[in-house]
Amino acid sequence: MEAFMIRIGILALIFIASIWPAMAEAKRVALVIGNSAYVNTASLSNPVNDANIVADAARKAGFDDVVVALDLTISSFQRELRSFREKANGADVAMIYYAGHGMEGQGKNWLIPIDAELKTAFDLPYESINIERMMESVSGARIRIVILDACRNNPFGNLWASGTRAVTQGLAGFDADGVLVIYAA
Repeated sequence: MEAFMIRIGILALIFIASIWPAMAEAKRVALVIGNSAYVNTASLSNPVNDANIVADAARKAGFDDVVVALDLTISSFQRELRSFREKANGADVAMIYYAGHGMEGQGKNWLIPIDAELKTAFDLPYESINIERMMESVSGARIRIVILDACRNNPFGNLWASGTRAVTQGLAGFDADGVLVIYAA
């Protein structure tokens, strides 16, 4: 299944490169995130490898600035998104690829940094990245793409206190005006 999802992401990159051949001088930026080495929950074996494959595909598709960010803590995740927002501002194409744990909680989607300590759903805003931060990071570009290759289970649910709603369905649908969102999970 993972290989299939990577192929979808690569096909999306090839599609982008093929429909804008006249944009040879265009500024295309990508942030590729792979979180595997989780500290407080199960580690994932594929995200770092997948991120490297997608980064190579982005370079081959004509992205001239590809940042690969692996095993991000909450602070490094925030820093990378802030830095990428500056690069994406005024770009013709801005793309973010994320592979790692992701979940829905409190009616929002969250991406999980490797150092997150989620004892209850109420910890999400303090320990995780709201997906809206990704949408903001690409907002300054003409063409905006976000690819989410997030695991669809709640890796902390079995640790949450009784009475706390455990989320088991992964990411929820959301509005992303002007952003092509590709779910690879």
